[in-house]
Order: sequence, then C-alpha cells, then structure tokens
Amino acid sequence: MLKREELDNFLAKAGEFIDSQYILADVKIVNLLKTIATSPTLLALFKNCLTDFDYESAKKQYLIKSPFAQDKGEFVMPKTSRELLAFIFNVLVDIDAGNINLSEFLDKYFYIDGSAYSAYSSFINAMIKPFRNSVKMLMESVIDGKLQDPVEAFNEEETKRIREENLKAEEEKREKERSKKVYAESLKALRTLLLEDKKKVKESKLSEREKYDLTLIIDMLANVLDSSDKDAIEYAFVSYRYAIKAHKILFFGRNKKVSKLVKDISNEL
Repeated sequence: MLKREELDNFLAKAGEFIDSQYILADVKIVNLLKTIATSPTLLALFKNCLTDFDYESAKKQYLIKSPFAQDKGEFVMPKTSRELLAFIFNVLVDIDAGNINLSEFLDKYFYIDGSAYSAYSSFINAMIKPFRNSVKMLMESVIDGKLQDPVEAFNEEETKRIREENLKAEEEKREKERSKKVYAESLKALRTLLLEDKKKVKESKLSEREKYDLTLIIDMLANVLDSSDKDAIEYAFVSYRYAIKAHKILFFGRNKKVSKLVKDISNEL
C-alpha cells in the first residue's frame, strides 16, 4: 500500500469518527485503531511517538482538575505533535480496552451543559480533530520528502536502542567482574589481617582471659564473612572495632584498614 493510500484510509476513518453520533463512538474508535495497526507507515509513526512516552505522567499533565468544579476536570492540549499523538492514541486504546469508560470520561473532562451530545462534540473538537490534523500534517511531510520515513526512523531507533542496550549490558558485565575482583581481593586481605591479629594476640603479654576474649571476637568476624549476612558482618565488626579500641597500641592503624575492607565486602552483598 502506498503512503498516500495509508493516509487516505486513516483520514476516511477519522472523518467517520468525527461525523458519527455518540452511540457509535466505540465502533468508530475500533475502526480508527485498526487502520493505524494495518498501516506500516502510521504504525511506525506512532511507535516513534510512543518511545519513552510516560502515559501515567502525561495523564496528570493533560487531564487536570477543573478550577470551577471539584468533580470535574479539563483536557489540556499537549504542546508538541509527538506528545499529542502519543497521549490521544493511548486514550483511544484505553477506551477500546475498557480501561476508560467513555461516558464517564466525557462527563468529567468535556462537560458543557449536562448533555452527552455537547460533551461528545467537545471531545471530538478538542481531541480527535487535532489528532487527525497532526497525523495528516506529519504524513504529508513524509510523502513530500520533508520528513524522514517513520519506518526508516523507527528501524534506526531500534538499531540504536539495541546497540545502546548491548553496550550497557557489556558495561554492567565488566562492572560486575570488577566488583567480584574487589570483593575477592578485599576478602583475602581481611582474612590475612585477622590472622595477623590472632598472632599478635597470642604473642602479646595480655592475660589468658583477654587473649581468649579477643581471639573469640576476631574469629567471630572471620567466620561470618562467608555468611553473606550483612547484619551479622556489621554486628561482628562493631564488636571487633570496640575490642581493638581498648588495645590501641596492639592494634595500631587496624581500624581504618579493616573498616575499608568490610565496607568493600558489604557493598557486594
């Protein structure tokens, strides 16, 4: 199908929707969405618009509370064609899926005088006509060569996205490998320091009771390192830190070295 035919089909369905009565709105929305889904160029156009589009955030921005009535709201026109197409397309999909009750939606955001006809007319004028006109303008620019073909643009974006995802995955893999290396080196270094501590305690002139207590605390920290339990490691380290503070000369400079190594290990758990 030629791009002109795709556009003409869309404009025909959009025109039927605009000229239809409220009672036929659901059918006309389905027909319009089907036209988009079966048009490669239109589908690519909308995919481009929907990329990185935050619908939930947009609803808060474009469907606001009315300053005149607590139970009513207002539709605020998006400033760009991209936002307009993405937002209204999502609204139409939600209506078609039953996530939005059209009657309640019209009564809340397009209320005029209480009549369904007036609300529907306001909805058509505020949402559907600008939606149709934006698609028409963009598609005609594509047909005239003023704008890149949406299919090509989408494919380029997909290629770019995949490339970026692959680069990100590779970087995450490298970072994980670096972290594992830091963890392994820190674990080995800490075990070496704790063995040195036990030797110092054994060779010190402390009482046997003090030697026993300090050795118990050092062993407790060494034993929990393989547990992958951050709380247990923190608890054991606190006990160790206070114990060596009581013997500053024997464990001179130990607190700073062990603190750094414990932090490196905990960060990887």
